[in-house]
Amino acid sequence: MTTTVGRRTTAADVARKAGVSPATVGFVLNRTKGQTISEETRARVLAAAQQLNYKPHQAARALRSGRNKIVLLVLPDWPLEHSLRTNLEVLTHALAAHGYVLVTFTPLPESTATPLWAILEPAVVIGYATFSKEDIADMKSLGITNIIPSPDATAAPASTDFASGPRLQAEHLLSLGHQRLGYACPPDPRLRDFIQERLQLVNRVCTEAGIPQPIVRQVNYQDDSGAAAAAEWREAGVTAVIAYNDETAADVIAGAVRSGIRVPEDLSVVGHDNSPLAERFMPSISSVAVDMERLGIYTAAIALHLAEGHPLPDPPSGTTTLVRRESAIPL
Repeated sequence: MTTTVGRRTTAADVARKAGVSPATVGFVLNRTKGQTISEETRARVLAAAQQLNYKPHQAARALRSGRNKIVLLVLPDWPLEHSLRTNLEVLTHALAAHGYVLVTFTPLPESTATPLWAILEPAVVIGYATFSKEDIADMKSLGITNIIPSPDATAAPASTDFASGPRLQAEHLLSLGHQRLGYACPPDPRLRDFIQERLQLVNRVCTEAGIPQPIVRQVNYQDDSGAAAAAEWREAGVTAVIAYNDETAADVIAGAVRSGIRVPEDLSVVGHDNSPLAERFMPSISSVAVDMERLGIYTAAIALHLAEGHPLPDPPSGTTTLVRRESAIPL
């Protein structure tokens, strides 16, 4: 039996082919408990569904069950770096293990598109930045109440020590005897707030230690800014540089080498994110490792707690560590 060209195969088609009622098809495919259906009938229904390439209509299924199996992640316009990629991969798999699909959405200021939560009506909406009051009101008007962070919270869920990486970078270099530091950051305007937050923490560590705040320079692999920054730091007596991430650390090292400055003998460098580049680079880059896998699993647990009442775990701790490699040595 075939269905009309262009028409979606329905449960009624499967029922006719298997010689059962549409209700029986629903019981088998939805694995409904409490139904006395023989194994022979169950196998016949599954075989008919496979032969007809039947795909359940997810919107209708959600309407019947009162629950959608979509988790919507609203991402700011951030570059997709190593840490974020890792986090998304883990979050995707953790939710999939419970039958949920992760969908990502990045609203842009200039866009007039309908927000994806209004189209999908997901079970949970996660934001990696705090939602505006207007967005919260819009979601609630659509009946979406499972929102992370909670409308009563002021920040997205994260480990309490998630932002401690810059402190670890600065304290590591201080422990090696370095007293005059530089700070290197990329020119990407999308990272401006992150850069400012990390730099403020580094400045605080320097103030606590009684040393000058770092000399800040932007470094871009597409020009000679890395070499120029390394020369300026060297002339100013800087002996170690804190880089925003590992890619920036690599740009600093490359610029230093082009300026005739040895790393780490003349200039120590420490990165952030512990990306594969940090281990592959020469010299290998000392870096802060952030356990984005545990953070992804924790975020999934919050979503499942809201959607299905799963137990809510404690926030992870100890998620940042400093990995020592070749790029930073004692003064």
